[in-house]
Amino acid sequence: MPSFYRVAKRFPPGDDEYLTRRDKGRQPRPNATSEEVRTWNALSAFATEEGVRRAGRRYPEQLGRLIVRYDIPERSSLRWEPTFGPGHYSLWGDFQELKRYLVLDFQATI
Repeated sequence: MPSFYRVAKRFPPGDDEYLTRRDKGRQPRPNATSEEVRTWNALSAFATEEGVRRAGRRYPEQLGRLIVRYDIPERSSLRWEPTFGPGHYSLWGDFQELKRYLVLDFQATI
């Protein structure tokens, strides 16, 4: 069962923390890479706690200061793939489903 880590502002993360850049009405920059455009409707996640901690330390005011984990069963309809470098993943699918995979007994801080 794969686990993914994300930065959150609160626990459990609010609905607004499951919005993609597209959901927020943002547009890709004119010189966006094909990978950026393809992941515009995905959520960002990391394969390790340390990876998400490094990312979270760069933008704590924007992203939050908590680390949450999702354990996604193989039978899930969500899909993911590595993007943007080692340890980073993009997640696609029904984010209401993703909420069900939040590990309730795991919380860490950046």
